Amino acid sequence: MAQFIELTISAEEETKTQVVNTDNIGRIYPNPQNSRQSIVELNYHSIGDAPVYLEVETPYDALRLKFL
Repeated sequence: MAQFIELTISAEEETKTQVVNTDNIGRIYPNPQNSRQSIVELNYHSIGDAPVYLEVETPYDALRLKFL
């Protein structure tokens, strides 16, 4: 059964909530520019074959605990 997680995403001066299938999440790592954010890499690519990353408004440690 598919599991989903709600992530608060920062996009162009605003934040929004996005529901993401946990099976589509690849790597999670801390944002080197902001300790209050994490970067989530998704397992699929954009049309230009570039990886898709989301800047999440959750600290890395808190987000990591959701997946343990």
